[in-house]
Amino acid sequence: MAKAKENPPALPGVKQSHAALQFEYDAHRFGFVLLLLIIAAALLGLFSGGYFSEATKSSAENSLQVEYQRFGRLQTPVELKITVPGADPAPLTLRIGGDYMARIQTDNIWPQPDAMYSEGGEMVLVYQKPRRDFTVWLYTTPHRPGKTNTSVTVNNQPALSFWQFIYP
Repeated sequence: MAKAKENPPALPGVKQSHAALQFEYDAHRFGFVLLLLIIAAALLGLFSGGYFSEATKSSAENSLQVEYQRFGRLQTPVELKITVPGADPAPLTLRIGGDYMARIQTDNIWPQPDAMYSEGGEMVLVYQKPRRDFTVWLYTTPHRPGKTNTSVTVNNQPALSFWQFIYP
């Protein structure tokens, strides 16, 4: 009987690479687990809306609350909800600044402000007769990837700052 050889004879025209074969073996071995981890991260909101992405931030004196998504995708709509609890019947001025004007496009604002303008790189919204517990929704679309720092100020009180990360 013929004895089995440890290394089969090389095929003509085929050059085998041990490193490439090891990489293929590792990809088969760990690729499925990596794919499951990516899917779980996406479902939990690491790339857009979900458990890790949904965030709420309030000012120290509870005069302002912002609900936003910490993570978003480029050219995908993102909602920003700004609530002013116990708003006075006096005019209300909201200033949205930071990187907001440079990185995010505002598609729609509800309710529509009585006056709106840009001043010093900030978007200013003026409401003449706000209701109690007044809420403003901004429907936006990020147009630049990366970390975006945004600040919201109501009636010249201290600003409330938050960040969002936009994936390309």
